[in-house]
Amino acid sequence: MVTYGHKTVREGERACIWSRDGSVRVVDGPKRVTLCFQRLELLHRHFASNTQYLEVIRKDGTVDIVEGPCAQYIDPVRDETIYVREARMIDASEALVVYRHGEQTTRKVGGNPSQNGGSVERRLVMGPARFIPRADEWIHHFEWSGMPAGGSKTTYQPKALKFTNLRVIPASAYHNVNEVRTNDDTLITVKLMLFFELDNIEKMLDATNDPIGDFINAASADVIAFCATLNYETFLNETHKLNELTTFAQLCARATHIGYRITKVVFRGFQAGEKLQAMHDGAIQERTRLRLLEQTEEQAQRQADMKLASETRRAAQQAELETGQAEQKAQLSMVSMRNRLAEKKLADDADAERQAAAREAALADMRAKAEAEHGVEQRRFELEKARNAETVSVMRQMKDLGVDLTKVLVSQHEQPDKVIKLDTGSAGSGADSEPTKSMMNALRLHI
Repeated sequence: MVTYGHKTVREGERACIWSRDGSVRVVDGPKRVTLCFQRLELLHRHFASNTQYLEVIRKDGTVDIVEGPCAQYIDPVRDETIYVREARMIDASEALVVYRHGEQTTRKVGGNPSQNGGSVERRLVMGPARFIPRADEWIHHFEWSGMPAGGSKTTYQPKALKFTNLRVIPASAYHNVNEVRTNDDTLITVKLMLFFELDNIEKMLDATNDPIGDFINAASADVIAFCATLNYETFLNETHKLNELTTFAQLCARATHIGYRITKVVFRGFQAGEKLQAMHDGAIQERTRLRLLEQTEEQAQRQADMKLASETRRAAQQAELETGQAEQKAQLSMVSMRNRLAEKKLADDADAERQAAAREAALADMRAKAEAEHGVEQRRFELEKARNAETVSVMRQMKDLGVDLTKVLVSQHEQPDKVIKLDTGSAGSGADSEPTKSMMNALRLHI
């Protein structure tokens, strides 16, 4: 309590001033206040980010939810307290089971009206989502059988697995069924791996509170029922049936009843007692040794067969290669012979062409020679004809001049080889007969 004084409320702060009469007033900074028999109290500011929310509890019992991001001062008159809560992040493979109060119902107890809790409604929030509950909502907490702290993956303890976000994707679980007795009193441990998937969440919530425990119990019952009808040797030969869903009828039926579906069961092996296991291990070792010997022998036989097949294939390839080489040689010889024949034919054709060209050249020469001789003879004839024409012309001129042509001709051929005398047998008279006689005499030729 301050009798008299001054106080400063900084910017971003809020304060309440209490008076002696119990009244209060709220002051936001920045501000300078004067106190007279009063008390100043700074109020706390609560912050919530995107992944948070504020839970405001009123003094009248009501609760308000303020989603983040936000900031709020506590009201000293109305609010009791403010909590900063983390919002729940739900993945795409998860779901959240949320409950809330329904409408209030009224009933009479001893003639006086009374209210009960009313009904409760349930809803599912599927991911991905950010969940902020309302004031009248609460989240379902699951407690299933699971591995205890420090336990193996096949050890289960009731209520060891606690969570709120329910996974709706396929999952698996390891389970060992211990001390299973066959009909010849052999104790064995059967190792299984269960694959399951959640189909109906509502059905699961209504039918069970521990699906893993139900799976373990149902699988154990199916294995016990399976081994009870078999002896140890038969069990060894029938272990493949533990991979079939038909062997686990109770497990599949229970899973369907609680809203799950068993997709596959895998038999991971078994384990017997120490002595029986030692005997079984010895038998396995012997069988393995014999199988290895058999495989070694088979491998040796395969190697011999492979060697023989390789040699046979190599011989066939060699024969094929030799045949190909012989065919190639024959083809080369045939080609060489054809080339020689073609060359001979080309030579013969060339000789024939040369002979034909020679003959054509000889014929051309003869033709040219004949033409030349003909031309010479023609020129000679023409020259002779011209000479004779000139001789005749000269003779005519000589005749015109009164020269005796016979004497001229005789003088040119004093010793004729032969004299041909032409006698017409009639004698002319007068001037006409003389020239004729002279002309006939002039025709004495020297042959």
